[in-house]
Amino acid sequence: MSTRLFRSLPFVLALLLPARGARAETAAPGLPPGVTPLPAASAKHLDDLLRAAEKYRGLKAKRAVPSGSLSAEALKQKVAESMGKDYPPEALKAMEVSLKAFGLIPETMDLRRYLPELLSSQVAGFYDPQRKYLALVDLPGRQGSGSDQDMTLVHELTHALQDQSFDLHRFEGGDPMADGGTAREALVEGDATLTMLDFTAQAKLEIMPGAGALVDRMMQDPETLVTSSPDLPGAREMSAAPVWLRDTLLFSYLQGAAFCMDVKRRGGQKLLDYAFTDDPPRSTEQILHPGKWYGRRDDPVVLHLPDLAGELPGYRKAAEGEMGELSMRIFLREGLKNAERGSAAAMGWGGDRFAVYEKDGGRLIVWVTEWDTDADAGEFRSALEGLSGWRVEPAGPTRVLAVRGNLPDGLWAGVRARLAAVIAERPANKDIDLKAIGAAPMRPEAPERGGLTPRPAAPSPAGGR
Repeated sequence: MSTRLFRSLPFVLALLLPARGARAETAAPGLPPGVTPLPAASAKHLDDLLRAAEKYRGLKAKRAVPSGSLSAEALKQKVAESMGKDYPPEALKAMEVSLKAFGLIPETMDLRRYLPELLSSQVAGFYDPQRKYLALVDLPGRQGSGSDQDMTLVHELTHALQDQSFDLHRFEGGDPMADGGTAREALVEGDATLTMLDFTAQAKLEIMPGAGALVDRMMQDPETLVTSSPDLPGAREMSAAPVWLRDTLLFSYLQGAAFCMDVKRRGGQKLLDYAFTDDPPRSTEQILHPGKWYGRRDDPVVLHLPDLAGELPGYRKAAEGEMGELSMRIFLREGLKNAERGSAAAMGWGGDRFAVYEKDGGRLIVWVTEWDTDADAGEFRSALEGLSGWRVEPAGPTRVLAVRGNLPDGLWAGVRARLAAVIAERPANKDIDLKAIGAAPMRPEAPERGGLTPRPAAPSPAGGR
């Protein structure tokens, strides 16, 4: 899930990073209405931060980046406008129907109204690749230090460098339920987050032992991550958000950063740039398991659902999409109330496709999943059978069919036959030739100074996991 505004989350920054630096402000031409130029006296400081972003990201700026500030209220308008451009009303409605059908958001939630409120509460700054400017947000009650502003600016300046070198429009996706779109956003946001972390630590975290493991541990317990700093801007809204929305937002920044760390360890700057120029990750599975992108390649199996109008008389298709390993992991974890089992059952994902049909106020999910091995398929099938309301059947060694909703046995036979016959387009899985692109592993070395110093996590509230 993404918008055209590439964002920086304040509570994520504060949880991960120690304080440093001074307030960053500058005047800049070329800003749209509602964005106020920053004071000219700090232009040199912003330029210094751009040089730092260049150093730690390894990209050179091709032109100046207009920068300014805007109010929190103006930000809500920008987010709403961006969502309207990215996702037409019918696409956002289909996303809402899908999430409600899987039980991932409340039935009463209106995403068109809720998402701008949630996203604007999290944003400390953003870069707009359409208008080519960045903005800091004047958050009400913000006790912002210069270090917070510097971190935000380095993150957003990295997006500007990405845009100038790689064209960020290429990474935007119009389908909010496309797993590949989530993977591309994790590449973009993770890269900017890693650059920001390197800048703050004044060292390359990708060659520091334990840095990637720290991020992985944080992502294993997102609830504690969010609740550990309840007084930070946006933390209250994020804590109250549906789990799927919260975890997919965190995934882009933290798991994305872990992916970029791993990629740079494997093939250095060349391999990371190759992900942007030629071969971005194709699934959240590859973000979660980077070796499935750069090592033994494991691209998704493509499935095309048939039109089931003949098998489902009176039903109307309201949505279609794919879960991918990330959404499947969240769905199973929450349904089983067991994070370890949910993650294990989602591993080995090969590809999936679902559709949601509606009739007389009721919903029906039809879902085809493909798995790497018959053991993976069996583990998923066993996990899904543990959730109420699902009808689950194998359809071959690595295919599992699932239906949720009121579907009479007489109709299921026809639906099952059509789903079992869906052709799985298996990828070529061509491994990356590291030598051909000039990629070489990074060698560990001692950090220049300091290091990643996460703030101690506060105990989670009663009832938390």
